[in-house]
Order: sequence, then structure tokens, then C-alpha cells
Amino acid sequence: MNKEIHNKEESEEIADDKNGIVTWVKAHKKQLVLIGISIPTLIAIVLGSKNKDAIKELFDNLKDEIEKANLYSGKWFENATDAELDTAREKVRLDYCSSGDDFKAACSLQNLLGRFDKEMSKRAWGNENPHAPSIHREHGWYLSNDD
Repeated sequence: MNKEIHNKEESEEIADDKNGIVTWVKAHKKQLVLIGISIPTLIAIVLGSKNKDAIKELFDNLKDEIEKANLYSGKWFENATDAELDTAREKVRLDYCSSGDDFKAACSLQNLLGRFDKEMSKRAWGNENPHAPSIHREHGWYLSNDD
């Protein structure tokens, strides 16, 4: 019986502690949010100032990658001249030929060559589809008259 009373008192104390913690958190919610934001910010500032060179190098590499990705964007294809298309296509073709066993790079470069060819064909033919003339000779289609 004494144990039951003791357990009951402990559970009431625990419930009171939980309620006390909840009310304390509700009362200090703004301060906790500010602490939660400011501590990681301070850590980032300290680490950033110590590793400034590494972060600068990372951003430079990221900038280079973004420029490389935008190099052959749709906007670039629209604004490039025919000479620029020819020069860039030749560079991509040489990269494709030297890609060797790198399957992923070869597929990417092959798709890029297709984009070049599509744009160059569109500029050369416009909306017209190129068709070869149909030739019918006395011996049948596409046969020569040399008998």
C-alpha cells in the first residue's frame, strides 16, 4: 500500500514537472527561437571566417560549373551565329571522339551533337523538310538508263 502511494506521488510530481516545462517553453518561445537561429548563424560565421579561402574556391568552382552548364543552353543556340555553331560543334565532336570508354560522357556529347545538328538543319532549311527528287525511269524507280 505504501508503494502505491509512493508511485502515485511520483507520477503526480512527474506530471507537474511536465506541465511546468510546457508552460516554461510556452512563456519563453520567442527567446528559444532566437537562440535556435542565432547559435547556428554564429557557428557558420566563425567557420566561414576560418575557411574563407576554401569557401571562395568552392564558389568559384560552382560558378565555373554553372557557366559550363549554360554554355550550350537553348538561349545560346538561339543567339549563336552559324560560325559559332560550326566552331563549337567541332569542339564537341572532338571531345566525343576522344571520350573513349566513358559511356556517360559519350552519350551526353552525342546528344549535344544532335542538338547542334538540329539547330543547324533548322537554320539551313527553315520550316521546309528536305526531299530528294523522285526519279522514274523507263526501267523503274531510281534505275539508270544505261542498258
